[in-house]
Amino acid sequence: MKPSSTSGWVIIGEFDTLPDATIIAGAIENEGIPTSILNSSLQSTLPLTFTWAPVQLLVPEAMAEAAIESVPEENRV
Repeated sequence: MKPSSTSGWVIIGEFDTLPDATIIAGAIENEGIPTSILNSSLQSTLPLTFTWAPVQLLVPEAMAEAAIESVPEENRV
């Protein structure tokens, strides 16, 4: 399930590349927590490069505390 807006969802991590965000999102989803990734379209035009806008990982606000444990310290918001 992907949110149509960020209402009720919170950013728990920011990443330089889409693959980094996708790996962490997969680990969180394996715990039964839905995720959404924002700013991925920037990465599709410039794959595997750094962009001016970080790729953001979101989860439902009620599940954020459990999900944050899967996010590396340097990527936490």
